[in-house]
Amino acid sequence: MSHVIIRRGRDLIITLLLVGTLMFFVVHLLPGNPAVAMLGQYATAAQVQQLSHALGLDQPLLSQYWLWLGHVVEGNLGTSIGFQQPVATVVAQHIGPTALLAVVTTLISLVLSVPLAAYAAARPGSWWTRVLMPVSVFGIAVPNFWLALVLILVFGVALRLLPIAGYVSPVTDLPAAVSHLILPVVVLVAGQAALFVRTLRESMLGELLALYPRTARAKGAGERVVIMRQLLPNALIPLVTVVGTSLGTLLGGIVIVENIFVIPGLGALLLQGIDSRDYPLVEGITLAIALAYVLINLLVDLLYTAIDPRVRIR
Repeated sequence: MSHVIIRRGRDLIITLLLVGTLMFFVVHLLPGNPAVAMLGQYATAAQVQQLSHALGLDQPLLSQYWLWLGHVVEGNLGTSIGFQQPVATVVAQHIGPTALLAVVTTLISLVLSVPLAAYAAARPGSWWTRVLMPVSVFGIAVPNFWLALVLILVFGVALRLLPIAGYVSPVTDLPAAVSHLILPVVVLVAGQAALFVRTLRESMLGELLALYPRTARAKGAGERVVIMRQLLPNALIPLVTVVGTSLGTLLGGIVIVENIFVIPGLGALLLQGIDSRDYPLVEGITLAIALAYVLINLLVDLLYTAIDPRVRIR
């Protein structure tokens, strides 16, 4: 276990360095000037030059990179150009909605997908399975923005049952927070649960071809016991991998959903930083997302050893 953690710690440093370096140069190659974005199109050239000098944007790009890297090594992500606050503070203020949305979506997807996939694997020829599989394909294929707009039109505009935009903290008002989260969670669960169902079902069908289910049945074990106690634990490894990847994707890639439903999370903040050419903010969010990915992958590796004794022995 300690060797796994050490290797992942090394990978964490390398990943953050590569991602941060790549994003630094990509962001600085975008057309536009943060000084112009802050001052507006009617600013004079002298005002733009003065602000660019104050922000350090008139220095050579390599000099800006080494200065930024030195600050990052010291734990300083810089100051947001648009918010005029430390980047770490701005990220901390906006990570809550994204984390809540990602965790709730993943938990609901797991609760729905595990029993559905187990039932579909146990009865592959049933009418329920023949309906579930095409529905899961539709859930994976349908674009998030299209489903979001349809749900807004039906439940927000036509029926007026749910709010179509905004975010309320569960600490402030739990019922209002739940009502605001229903539509975006449904949009994300539709694709994620469908992916989980197909992944777990295919894994369980593969385990059904092994000899141990037949041995268990020959010893008198019921079908429910064979499915839930023997097949399901052995089939969880692919699902754990997909769950970890999906959770990392949700933490860093809910840009469209957050903007449609006006949720002040990391996705919306990242898009705002790109639009305003807020270099330190974009770089800080990117590093935060990369850190989340690596930590989630480390957790997945540790879960492997807890779920499958063969991985722990190896």
